[in-house]
Amino acid sequence: MTSINGATDRVVLLQGSRLGARDVSYSGGSTISKAQPSRPWLDPTDRVLLTLSTLVKALVGTNSYLSTDFEVHRNWLAITRTLPVCEWYFDASSPNATLDYPPFFAWLSWFLALPALLFDPLIVSLHDGIGHSAGLAKGYMRATVVVTELVYAASLLALSRPSRADVATGAAPLEDESRKRLMAASLLLHPGLIIIDHIHFQYNGFLFGILFWSMWAAQENKPLLCALLFSSLLNFKHIYMYVAPAYFVYLLRSYVYPPGSTLRTMPAAIERLVTLGAFTLAPFAVSLLPLMVSGFKHEAGSFGVVAQMLSRMFPFSRGLNHAYWAPNFWALYTAVDRVLLLVVRRQRSLIRFLPIGLQQNFAKASSTGFASASRGLVGNTDFTLLPNVAPRTCFLVTTLVMTAYMTKLWRAPTYKSFISCITLCGFASFLFGWHVHEKAILMILLPLTYLAVDDYDHYRVFVLLSVAGCFSLFPLLFQPAETPIKVTYTALWLVIVLGALSRKVFRPIPSNLGFVLHALETAYLACFPLVLFYTAIIHPLLMPLASVANTATPASGMLTSSAISIVTPAVQLTSNGGAGWDVPGDVFAAASAQLGDVITSSANAVAPAAAALGIAMGAHSTAAAAPPAPALEFLPLMLTSVYCAVGVVWTWVKLSVLYLQKDFGERMPQAAKVKRG
Repeated sequence: MTSINGATDRVVLLQGSRLGARDVSYSGGSTISKAQPSRPWLDPTDRVLLTLSTLVKALVGTNSYLSTDFEVHRNWLAITRTLPVCEWYFDASSPNATLDYPPFFAWLSWFLALPALLFDPLIVSLHDGIGHSAGLAKGYMRATVVVTELVYAASLLALSRPSRADVATGAAPLEDESRKRLMAASLLLHPGLIIIDHIHFQYNGFLFGILFWSMWAAQENKPLLCALLFSSLLNFKHIYMYVAPAYFVYLLRSYVYPPGSTLRTMPAAIERLVTLGAFTLAPFAVSLLPLMVSGFKHEAGSFGVVAQMLSRMFPFSRGLNHAYWAPNFWALYTAVDRVLLLVVRRQRSLIRFLPIGLQQNFAKASSTGFASASRGLVGNTDFTLLPNVAPRTCFLVTTLVMTAYMTKLWRAPTYKSFISCITLCGFASFLFGWHVHEKAILMILLPLTYLAVDDYDHYRVFVLLSVAGCFSLFPLLFQPAETPIKVTYTALWLVIVLGALSRKVFRPIPSNLGFVLHALETAYLACFPLVLFYTAIIHPLLMPLASVANTATPASGMLTSSAISIVTPAVQLTSNGGAGWDVPGDVFAAASAQLGDVITSSANAVAPAAAALGIAMGAHSTAAAAPPAPALEFLPLMLTSVYCAVGVVWTWVKLSVLYLQKDFGERMPQAAKVKRG
């Protein structure tokens, strides 16, 4: 009989490795010679970390601005508290705050609405509560984010401990546990979650907690629990479909049909497949059944209610790009289209060298007027020269890229390969998906942390993506009061985390090509303060029409120094030579001063060039000699998106090559025999 703790068939490898378990431990460090007693669930270090995390998140959310997502989630509490289930996905009393998450999250909102009545009844008032955020309402909503994030904290603590199998066999290096605890601390205090959840307002911490618990179940060889948790997660937020292919292949290959299976074991494999399917579909049944039963009382019927839910969850009419372009492949694609348009409009003679299709696109755009894709509105993105992109194109490209990763995982269904595939499937969906939000970068940043100390190459990817990814989230906090918070906190996190992780990896002697690429990457990192300096300070001064609110801010002085510091630790930590990494603390201060001189001397040259780029990319409908128009308000968004996209795409290329070339055990001896457990 199959249990939730693992498969009935155990594959015994000749080398004694258990399929699906954690990969071979890191070299170096003393290993546990015998089973060690597990440490308390919350030791003093864990308590200090949780206390610090809670205080930081409570403080940053106290006087922060209220984003539209705050009203969205407040309205969801009101919808689920006031209306019958069948009306949840039809309500449009607040058109910009309609319910568009799966039913499990709707039920979470219903649950959070219960105690809300004790604090402020207007929180759950469907009509009178629209826009309400005064007094206890704001405090209660902020507190729900902190409390639900305890699921995330618990999952990190669980993943920071050696698996039971490793402890039992003495295969867990003490150094490995130290690395895991460091990664748990960095994830708990990640600036991406601080910005998105605790200032901007969302519940990503809670959701990633479920994801990481499913990863823990995979580490502990509990495939059915892993499937149950991930399937439940899909019913909380459907964006995690991005990584569903990795789970599908891993569970199929490590549990249902492991390496070494034959026709003789096929009946048992079919039995396991049915069991896995039942555990996977159970959360969907629990999620949809109340909705369908409630649909009997609605004029649309049960299937009509479900269809309405799906239309809310998958709004393909919103267009390829979000209002602020996510830093992905389509941001670069859109930018290239705008640059080509600028060149062709100024040099009409070049049109004849373009392919016929592009000439026709240009003629059509000329007849209807040149629209800007950077206008800050949600809708269809129309290209002027390059072909328009349809949802099916995004789907096909994403699927094609994922296929390479799934093939690799099928050949090597180890736990470490599984984590890499999760990260890369999230990467592919972020880069090539339809209407991707910038906040989806967390789907890459957080799982990638568990690969950061594998070797120097993975650490380097982690550095580049952490800087580019966190920087790309800055436009979410657009008010001057939040600028010092987001910049300073991110800089401190980079200093502490990159400094600590750098001592866990060693840099090998690079090849000539590796040396050149490393230098280019370091130069790329060093330019982030320049981009921030222009977008946050210079642009508002040069273009007052574009951003009146930012022309005068008491935070400007602090921002100048904070902008310099944001990537200085990344530049310094990754530019040291030698095999070992031991970075003195005063290196950061000296490097910051040097980089500050560079910024000061180059600011005058950077600002006019960036302004010219903005006129070219953001205001095509104006004449070349026209004065700056209000459309330049979105120039900082474009610069941020495009510059970050360069780093994001490059790190995807590097990580893909690392994964596809790495040996996760494809050449390990095949299974000696299959035993009934």
